[in-house]
Amino acid sequence: MQTPSGASFSGKLMHLPWHQADTYWLCTIPQASDAAFYVRKALGKAGITEREGVFMQQVSRQWGSEWKKLQTVLADAKGLENVAVAVIAGTEAPSLTQINAALMSAAQVDAIADSLWLGDALTEGRVMCYLQPVMTGLSKIFGYESFARARAADGGTIDGGAIVKASKALCIEYAIDRQLHVEAIRTFASSAFNGCLFVNFFPGFIQRPEVYLEGLSETARANGIISKNIVLDFTRCESQHDVQHLKRVTEYCRSRGYAIALDDLETAHQTRNLLEAVKPDYVKLEMKLARGLGNSNQRETVRQIVDLCHARGAVVLAEGVETEETFEIFKAIGVDLFQGYYFSPPVPVETIIQRRNQASA
Repeated sequence: MQTPSGASFSGKLMHLPWHQADTYWLCTIPQASDAAFYVRKALGKAGITEREGVFMQQVSRQWGSEWKKLQTVLADAKGLENVAVAVIAGTEAPSLTQINAALMSAAQVDAIADSLWLGDALTEGRVMCYLQPVMTGLSKIFGYESFARARAADGGTIDGGAIVKASKALCIEYAIDRQLHVEAIRTFASSAFNGCLFVNFFPGFIQRPEVYLEGLSETARANGIISKNIVLDFTRCESQHDVQHLKRVTEYCRSRGYAIALDDLETAHQTRNLLEAVKPDYVKLEMKLARGLGNSNQRETVRQIVDLCHARGAVVLAEGVETEETFEIFKAIGVDLFQGYYFSPPVPVETIIQRRNQASA
């Protein structure tokens, strides 16, 4: 798939630990345990050099495959939970000080090794933003929500959940989150659509919103997108401390002209409290509400949320709309906007442009 300029981005723009060097050292230290003797024996038998109690092997940039081999050796010796491991970049053997500062559990190293695909995808420009339409009750496109996707090496598509999990293992979730916001703006601009763009935000990442939003604001200006057409979509929170933090962040975002959406609301009580604190422009219903509309109590819950939101001037958006019946029930209750596979899954911007051209042909 060819991506338009700006629709995917390169990991060269950010620091990727455990991925950017050409040579690494896998350093394994057996911990004091009943299995220590067998672990040392197994590592020595595998041809791994020991130096001052540390078993060290020099490996390539694709060190994940070597780790998997080492993992098998350790597992066979019943020592996988009784070692500390460091992965250190460089051609020269690291010092004991460097090794001790970088030690992790085998489970941590394994999570990193399983996530190295994301580093490859970033450096090769295979991480991008897909768009899913947000529809009105008349089945007209109101806007789009941006979703992270990666193109696998075999051509398949990797969803946003896997990207988030891998980014956390690689300790780049903050950087990739900010960069994805920038790419969402560029992708949306390339679609030449004049409506709203919903962009997911995680308020826990944001301590200084003026810094966090810098790249997004600059990209919006550069692409001629006004801030009021960008809806910052914040996941709901429960604790009072988190609510107050969310309030501070959203107040700043609103002062910069951005619209605010609160995501995943599922009870009237929860909605009432957050409406008072955050005063969102949009409220997005928890997706599981769409799956329980056959229950009269569930429909009443949705109706209460809708009434509360409308009384505060907030627009209500239902996610997870997968059937015409769900769409019609939500409309009858008074929901304003709709999103789900009934209309379209998240798709590349090229698909959106192609659909538009076909409709106007």
